[in-house]
Formats: sequence, C-alpha cells, structure tokens
Amino acid sequence: MKLWQTRRHWEKFARTDPLWAVLAAPDKDGNRWTVDDFFAAGEREVEAALDIVHRRFPQLPRRRALDFGCGVGRLTQALAGHFDRVTGVDISTEMIAHARRHNRHGDRVAYVHNPAADLACFADGTFDLVLSFITLQHVAPAFAWRYLAEFLRVCAPGGAVYFQVTDHEINPKPARRSFYPPTVAKKLWRRLNDLLALRPVMEMHVLPRREVEAAILAAGGELLLVDEGHGLGQDYASYVYLVHKP
Repeated sequence: MKLWQTRRHWEKFARTDPLWAVLAAPDKDGNRWTVDDFFAAGEREVEAALDIVHRRFPQLPRRRALDFGCGVGRLTQALAGHFDRVTGVDISTEMIAHARRHNRHGDRVAYVHNPAADLACFADGTFDLVLSFITLQHVAPAFAWRYLAEFLRVCAPGGAVYFQVTDHEINPKPARRSFYPPTVAKKLWRRLNDLLALRPVMEMHVLPRREVEAAILAAGGELLLVDEGHGLGQDYASYVYLVHKP
C-alpha cells in the first residue's frame, strides 16, 4: 500500500473513532473509550516502558523525546511527565488536530504532521529517546524499513530507540483460489478499495526479527534488548527492541 493510501485510511479513522483506532481494545469499538481512561492507559504503558529502558540504560538523558505515530497523543502526553520536551509525529492531519486539542502540557509538547516517507523534518541527533509502539505494523515494509533507519538518525548520540513491531502471523490462513462469483467480486472490491482507499482499512504488516536486528546494526545502533511484547490477540507475534546509539 502506498503511503498516501495509508494516510487516507488514518484520516478516516480519525474522523470516525480516533481513540479506538489508536488503541483497538475489543470492548471500546464505537467511541466507547473515555478520554481519561484512554490517556491513563498511555501513562501506564509509558511508565512500564521507561522502567525497562532505564534499568537497561540508566544514564539516558531526559531532554527530548519523540513519539512516532503519536495518533491523538496517548503516549506523547505521558512522556511529557518524564522529559523536558516531547514531540509527537503522525501521518494524519486529523489525528494531529485531536492531539493538539488534548494537549495538557503547553509548549513543552509539540505535534508535527509528517506525510513523508522519512523524518527529514527533524535534524540529526535531535532526540534522546525515540519511542514507537503499535505503529510500524500499519505501514508497508518498504516505508517501515526507512523509518527504522531514520529513528537512529534523529536519535542523539548516547540516546535510545525503543520500538515495537509485529514479527509474524501466528496462524496464517492458507490462500485459496476460488472462482465463485461472490468471492471474486469481494476480492475485486478489496483491491479497488486498496487502490482508492474508499473505506478505512487497518492494514497489518510484519518485519521479521532477524531482518530488524540487521537493519539496526546497519544504521549504527547497538541492540540492548529484544523481548516479546504488546500482545496483539492471537493473530500476530510481536517484539519490542531497545537500541542504544553510541
């Protein structure tokens, strides 16, 4: 899927059910997240993540942090309790608008719309921590690999990158070829929707662990931790990676 198609899907999610689109809890579909519960979940997640980061990397500076794929700012707001300045970046203008409305930290938090396939909007070595959870899985691998390299570029020397990505589908369904007319029509509709982004689709992609580790090393990162994390139901296996930039 092209990046503009991904952007169009997430603009539509942001207009219909933005909190659930960011954190798709099965009992919260249909705008059933409350704002307080939604952001409280982000605070718990950031606390747990930073506990892991600082146990492995206690000397991490706390000047600036980046939340990649920030959505409405669930993790960005929580990071502001731990860093001097925090930036959230997202592909969707609608999500960024929601995030700015929910900002509780004034100019210590900034939100940036970035529809590009890189992070050229940020200079080299800008952030002490780059954080990204449940985002890269929704981006086609051709772009996700480039973003991974960009994480290391914008991370300051002595800083860290902590991110999550799906590794593989646990029980993939075998592809079946069918010429039954309704089935063929459904497949054609899906292809047309993918091409034109007619209705929002939460695409899922995987980046295999061995390839992720190789990409981290190629970008100049030092791998500190790989661990299972972020349960995604019974459909996908997922890993979190903690990377130090020497």
